[in-house]
Amino acid sequence: MKLIGIDIGTSSVKAVRLRADQSVAVEAAVSKPYAGDGAPTRDPKLWARLAEDALAELAEGETIAAIGFTGQMHALVAVAADGALAAPVRLWLDMDGAPDLDAFVAAYPGRFAADSGNIPLPDFTLAKWLWARRLDPGLASRTARLYCAKDYVRAALDPSAPFVIDRNEATGLQVFDPFADRWHQDILAQAGLPAAALPKPVAASEAAGHWRGIPLVVGVGDQAAAARAIGALSPGVASLSLGTSGVLSIPLPKTALPASWDGAFHLFPTGFDTNYQVIGTVPAFGATLRWLQTLTGRSAAELDAAAANQPIGEGRALFVPYLAGAGAPHPDHGLSGLLAGLTVDSGPAEIARAVYDGLAQELAAIAGEAAAIGAPTETILLSGGATRLPGLVATLAAFLPADCRLVEAAEASAVGAALAALDHLQPANRLCLGTAEVPRARSLVLRDDWRRAREAALAGGHCHRKG
Repeated sequence: MKLIGIDIGTSSVKAVRLRADQSVAVEAAVSKPYAGDGAPTRDPKLWARLAEDALAELAEGETIAAIGFTGQMHALVAVAADGALAAPVRLWLDMDGAPDLDAFVAAYPGRFAADSGNIPLPDFTLAKWLWARRLDPGLASRTARLYCAKDYVRAALDPSAPFVIDRNEATGLQVFDPFADRWHQDILAQAGLPAAALPKPVAASEAAGHWRGIPLVVGVGDQAAAARAIGALSPGVASLSLGTSGVLSIPLPKTALPASWDGAFHLFPTGFDTNYQVIGTVPAFGATLRWLQTLTGRSAAELDAAAANQPIGEGRALFVPYLAGAGAPHPDHGLSGLLAGLTVDSGPAEIARAVYDGLAQELAAIAGEAAAIGAPTETILLSGGATRLPGLVATLAAFLPADCRLVEAAEASAVGAALAALDHLQPANRLCLGTAEVPRARSLVLRDDWRRAREAALAGGHCHRKG
C-alpha cells in the first residue's frame, strides 16, 4: 500500500511517499521551499500551490491509497465567507500579540492553564487573533472560518471538504479545553471569537475530503506527527525532534496528569490515542547551530568533527542556549543566551564543544523536570536534520537520562502524516519507522557550573506567565 504524507512547514512544504506493508519504507521525498533563503511565507495560497505540486510529483504513475496532513502549529488563517482572507496571516513565530494576550489574561476570570491546558503564550493562535481583532474591530463579524495551516491547504485541495480539525491542532489554538474535549466558551466569549467560525474537532485518522479521488486524512500538528512516525506514543518513549527548534515530546497518560497542572510544559492530546503529549522546547535549536557556523567561519561538518575531538562535558567554556529565549517549561522569549569562560586560547573546537554541551544539558534538564511531574523517559528517539551530525548525537546520548535511538529518516513529521492516513485505512496497525541504537560511551549528569549558569539566566528573566 502506498501513501503520501505532506507537511506544511515553516520554511517549506515537504512530502513523502511511503510503502507500508509489513514495514515502513520511504520511497520518495520532495521539498518545496517558499523562498531561496529559507524564509517563511504568510501567503497560504503559496502553501496550497506548492502542496499540490508536491502531491502531483509523488502521485504521478502511482496508486495512492490515502494522503495525510501535518504542519506548523499555531498559525492564524481567518477566512471570510467569500474565501478571501479576513485578516493578515500570522505564524507561530509572530509575537505581535504578546501585549494583547497579557491584557486578556489580566481580565480573565478563571485559571487559564486549567481551561486551555497551557499557560498563555504569544506564539499560540489566541494571541494572534487578539492582535488582529484590536487592529480590526470588525474582524469577528467578517470571519467565517478559522483554519490552521494544514487544514487550510486540505480545504484548498478540496473546497467541499468537511470543516474539521484534529484535537492536537485545536489545543494549539488555545481556545480549546483538552480536558473536557470542547471549545471553551468563556475563552471564546472574552476573545470575541465566534464559535461558528471554529471547525468540528475529530480524530487524526478521520478522512475529510478528496484529491483526484484519493481520501484526504486530517492528521495532526508536526510534533505529534513526528512522534507517530517513530513510535513515540507509549509512556516512557519520548520523541526528540531536532529541527528549527529542539522539541522533546513525552507521552503522558491522562490518568497520570498532575492534579495541579500549571501548564508550564506544553500539553496537547496526541490525536492518535487517549494520551497527552508533554512538550519542552529549546527555541532556535537549528538557528543556534547556524549561528555557530557564522561565528567561527566553519561548516557544520567541520565544527562537528572539531567538537568530537574534545571530551564531552569537560570544556572550560559554558553555553546556555537561549539565543531566541527559553522554551517550555520556562517560556520566556526575552531571555538571552550566554557564552562564558572563554580565554585567548579558545578556538572553534572549544566553542563548538561548549555549544553542543549546552544544548544537550538543556534538553537533559527539561527531561528531568518532565520526570518530576510524572512523565519520565526510558527511551528517547531522535529525528530531524541535526541528527546527521554524529558528534552532536554522541553529546546528546551522553547527557540525556535515557537510552537514545536514531530514527532512520529526516522527514519524520511528513512520515507521521502518511501513517495517520494508514491509520484511517487500517486502524489497528502499529507500523512506524525503524531506529538504530546510539552507542553511549559515557553517561554524564549536568555540570554544576552549567546548572548554576542556567538557574541564574532563568532567574534573571520573567519566567513563565502564570495562568
